[in-house]
Amino acid sequence: MIKDKYYLKFQLIFFLFISGFGFFFPYFNVYLEQQKGLTGSEIGLIISVSLLTSVAISPLWGMIADKTGKYKLLLKFLLLTYSITAFLLFQSTTFFWVIAITTLLETLGIGMSPMLDILAVNYCEKTGKDFGVLRISASIGWIFGSFVAGVLITNFMFDIGYSIFLPLIICMILSFLIVFFLPNPDKKTTVEQTNEKVTLKDLLRNDAFVFILLFNVMTLALIDSVVAFSGNHLVLTLGADASAIGLMNLVAVAPELIIFIFATRLMNYFGYKKFYIFAVITLILRFTIYALTANVTIFILAGGIGAFMMVPAIIGNVLYIKKHVKPNLIGMAFVLNIAVMTLGRAIFSLIFGVIYDAFGSFMLFKFSMIFFIIALLILLRTKHFEVFDKR
Repeated sequence: MIKDKYYLKFQLIFFLFISGFGFFFPYFNVYLEQQKGLTGSEIGLIISVSLLTSVAISPLWGMIADKTGKYKLLLKFLLLTYSITAFLLFQSTTFFWVIAITTLLETLGIGMSPMLDILAVNYCEKTGKDFGVLRISASIGWIFGSFVAGVLITNFMFDIGYSIFLPLIICMILSFLIVFFLPNPDKKTTVEQTNEKVTLKDLLRNDAFVFILLFNVMTLALIDSVVAFSGNHLVLTLGADASAIGLMNLVAVAPELIIFIFATRLMNYFGYKKFYIFAVITLILRFTIYALTANVTIFILAGGIGAFMMVPAIIGNVLYIKKHVKPNLIGMAFVLNIAVMTLGRAIFSLIFGVIYDAFGSFMLFKFSMIFFIIALLILLRTKHFEVFDKR
């Protein structure tokens, strides 16, 4: 039995790991536009190329993890190389190097979160801990990073580059050090649990797994792509200052701190399918407000509605995949889930870059609504949640 001393370490690494992303990603597109002078189409091209390349490489991380069972060692390697690559991106001055190093950064980053989730879920299963409650520290980290970055940029006049890259690198290095003190996953729950030979083809023949991939593309991948431009929408379309980006992330993530405490129990009580349906409805409501309002305050407050969608995104999907996928393909399944969403983000980012230049940022939210409604209709008909909800 793993001692509870590991619980605090997992909370700390989730906090630091997501804090780094909170400092960086909400402001990266603004950084590219304001400091690098890039257009929406060029930003969309950078994001799409980097994401498409990372998708092509991502199966490698899953295969290495599942073949060796060295999830912890792989996570350390990715965190360290990610830190070095982030520094190189900060130093890049030409469009070629920005797109090349951003691509390398995404290629490394796509493997980190699945490895950490596998370690955390394995720990929770062995100790009876609630994965949703454990992940609250990640939400706090996102609030902290995104809000502090906005304060540094606006109130203390920090250079936006230093404000997003330096904290990102520090958080990744600290996370790298903490991994040394995390428990190793039980081999009985990894590659040695079954001698049955299974392949990626078997995973792609899993209808339940393919369903969640498609659902995530039409919802989570699309959200990430739109939110990447929400900072530009706030600052350049609605006329807010950079601190509004941090406030937007604070309002969007703060409700998660309460919801995550009860998330697993709520999904079990009401049923996973009903909770997913409710979450998508709140998503549609949120983006309807985004598409119709030019008021900065209303736009920011509407972000809080999206907290319910994060329960399926962060907790529900992890538990769903663990339930429907064989143990010796878990690493591949987690990475492939991230890869497919990344592929969706790449396609949407390229499209959104063109829409942003041609029609403005309001059109991004209107365009997104089509896919959210389709996702809701598919969700209403699916039976893949019966494994959880059948009494």
